[in-house]
Amino acid sequence: MKCALLFPGQGAQYVGMGREVYEKLSESRVLFDKASELLDWDIKEVCFEDKEGKLNQTRYTQAALFTTNCAIYEALKTKGIQIDAMLGFSLGEYSALMASGIVDFEEGLKLVEKRACYMEECSQRHPGGMVAVIGLSIDQIEEVCTKVNSQCQLVQVANDNCEGQVTLSGTKEALNLATEELKLKGAKRIVPLQVSGAFHSALMEEAATKLQGELGTITFKEAEYPVVSNVTATFMNSREARENIPLQIVKGVRFRESILYLIKEGYDTFIEVGPKKTLTNLVKKINRDVTVLQVEDEKSLQEAIKALGGGTC
Repeated sequence: MKCALLFPGQGAQYVGMGREVYEKLSESRVLFDKASELLDWDIKEVCFEDKEGKLNQTRYTQAALFTTNCAIYEALKTKGIQIDAMLGFSLGEYSALMASGIVDFEEGLKLVEKRACYMEECSQRHPGGMVAVIGLSIDQIEEVCTKVNSQCQLVQVANDNCEGQVTLSGTKEALNLATEELKLKGAKRIVPLQVSGAFHSALMEEAATKLQGELGTITFKEAEYPVVSNVTATFMNSREARENIPLQIVKGVRFRESILYLIKEGYDTFIEVGPKKTLTNLVKKINRDVTVLQVEDEKSLQEAIKALGGGTC
């Protein structure tokens, strides 16, 4: 058996995430405490209680979710579970880079915080949005994007989640035009997403350029575990990880292709490491024959260990 860890991205966050692992698992507590020292805001308050309603603001969401994912991973890796590869969804790719050893936690957190600030600033200067499209193939959706873009609008695939579930990103005008075309093609549902900007689109170009400028301060090491890139949907080395970081902001997340690539490479077990079961549910839709588990608290950690035969995967 071959096992890949999956790390969720922005949208998986909820108030209270990480609290139990912080209180009960010393390995997780270390990372939350370290993040508290590095950030100029109270990450534990935002994750655990969020009395000021900051958790869903991009400026705070990304560092909070990165820390939570990594803290859960730190608890998981001490349990003797064999790990063969990593895959993160959008922001989750940074958790995968940390878990794989390509970047350390401190530098990963620094990079994530910069990413969040630049994306938030870019969203304010270049307003846009995102919609989920249900019931059409990726090829049908790409045809619509091409037609709308020929009218000098901007819309593109942001997330290829699974067959029949794709997210588009772009200007509000482009999304409105695309929505009408998608309905004509027979889309079952088109759902506007509650996000602050057109993530994974060309509207984020300024954020990508600024993030590129930060990479000279980050040390990229050779991976201890292979990581699948959101940009290429194939394994990437340390050099490619550096190159793909700014590209990932303006290009779509090829999650469906990434899972199919891992399955083709012989991976048959997937463990989602982080809040909720978003990726778990997507993998089940992509292939019902693989084993999919999820870990976000002490109970789910013990269940995963038991399901894997006491630490073998």
